[in-house]
Amino acid sequence: QLFWEKRLQGLSASDVSEQIIKSMELPKGLQGVGPGNNDDTLLSAVASALHTSSAPITGQLSAAVEKNPAVWLNTAQPLCKAFIVTDDDIRKQEERVQQVRKKLEEALMADILSR
Repeated sequence: QLFWEKRLQGLSASDVSEQIIKSMELPKGLQGVGPGNNDDTLLSAVASALHTSSAPITGQLSAAVEKNPAVWLNTAQPLCKAFIVTDDDIRKQEERVQQVRKKLEEALMADILSR
C-alpha cells in the first residue's frame, strides 16, 4: 500500500448541511511527489503522518524518489519533497494563531454581551 492516499483522492469532507468544506491551503514549500500527486492527496498524507507517528516529518529525502517513487520511497514519510521549517515560518504561524485567537475572543465576548 505505497500510495494509499490515492484512494482518498476526489473525496471531500462536508458539514451537517452537506456543503463541501473547503480544503486547507498548504505552505508553498510543501510539494508533493509521486504519481498523480495533488494538494488534497498531500494533505491526507501529511495529516496521517502527524496522526500516526511521533517521528518528525521531513519528507522524502532521496532525490531519486522523483524518478521512481515505488523504488526509492521512504514509507515512514509522506509523499512530499524534503522541506525545512524555518524560524520565520514558525513566527508567522504564531502570529496567525494569535490573530485567530483574538477574533475568537471577540466573537465570544460579543455573544456573551448579546445574551
